[in-house]
Amino acid sequence: MASNNGVEEHKGITSIKSPSKHQPATWLERLPWEIYLDILSRQPIMSLLDCKLVSRLWYTSVKHPSLANMHLNHATEDDLYLILFSDWPKSTLQLVQVRHPEGTRTVKTLNTTLDSVFPEFEVVGSCNGLVCLYNYHFDDPLYILNPFAIEYRELPRFEASPPSNICRVVFGFGFHPNTKDYKVIKIVYYKQRNNDLFGGNPEAFVLTLANVTPAWRNIGKIGYDLIGPTSEALVNGKLHWLTFIRVQEEVSYREIISFDLETEQFQVVPRPSCGGLNQSNYHLVTLRSCLSAVVTGGGSNEIWVMKVYNVQTSWSKELVIGNYVPHGMPMAAPPSRRKKNGYQGGAFRVLCGLKNGEMLILHSKRSIVSYDPNNGEFKELNFQGLPLEFEATVHMGSLISVHTLFSMKIKE
Repeated sequence: MASNNGVEEHKGITSIKSPSKHQPATWLERLPWEIYLDILSRQPIMSLLDCKLVSRLWYTSVKHPSLANMHLNHATEDDLYLILFSDWPKSTLQLVQVRHPEGTRTVKTLNTTLDSVFPEFEVVGSCNGLVCLYNYHFDDPLYILNPFAIEYRELPRFEASPPSNICRVVFGFGFHPNTKDYKVIKIVYYKQRNNDLFGGNPEAFVLTLANVTPAWRNIGKIGYDLIGPTSEALVNGKLHWLTFIRVQEEVSYREIISFDLETEQFQVVPRPSCGGLNQSNYHLVTLRSCLSAVVTGGGSNEIWVMKVYNVQTSWSKELVIGNYVPHGMPMAAPPSRRKKNGYQGGAFRVLCGLKNGEMLILHSKRSIVSYDPNNGEFKELNFQGLPLEFEATVHMGSLISVHTLFSMKIKE
């Protein structure tokens, strides 16, 4: 029984068809289909993209949805990239591989064809190889992009409130492993009579990408003043933000707020027992699959890790990193547009941790350095073609197709 995938099924065992009657299949192509896909799924993303050019069979194999899911499950640091976003002189996305042979790393500018749709955009976040973007001027529409497949799709328009009533918007984008759903959340803060710069009376709206006809749903009002413009950490299918400073009984504090992508409920997450979260320089990050907080102050940067999720006593100060100024960092910053939904982070921002224990750090939005906690040494990563100023998002390269993402669940 033939199928559209270029394979034949024989009594439950699948084998590869020869690409041509006159061209015998290679030993790899003679393997059972499951083994053939398993071998392909363990190759780096760039190698698989090169395989698409070998033959029609290989092209069909690389485009198969099963391979996309298997490859994502087998992803390694060979598929780990940084997406660099710059808004001057126009919105630009660039890509650089994290794990790279010693020497000069070349920054690749992504040809997304988004310029013809909207030239000015911002990045919400990256999840499983998919990047969520939004229109800078109107916060709408949003787009889902796979930068390796050079595919993107516009999400349904948001029409819940006139733009003139909106003060600012906070976004989030993620995937829940239980439901296998990708969701986008949009939290709208409305203009107030007292001209509060941060707005008030916030409402949350959610869009589930797997719905047959995706549409924004109002899930109600929330009571948190989240710092925007996007969520900072995705852990256990939950998005996380920090709030603005609150004052209660003459004590100032911040809260960590989570949003469960399965239950669609907000929750206050216990904070680490350090006063640093009340300072202005801080951020959240995912390290070793754990929610982590980076607190900057007093000439150092503390790394706190919540080893057991939602358990306050499991917070542990894992590391203290001293301040460091990269020697090759450009001193002059280019002009940049106003961030109307707010700013995130300060001069020191931890991007991710690597398997060898090193950490990647974005410094002053102008330089990327690695830090080795074993010897306390910093190393400036040499990137050719780096923009003068940029934001960096950790991105795992994948084959997930944007066009088949809607109206389907991601299988194991």
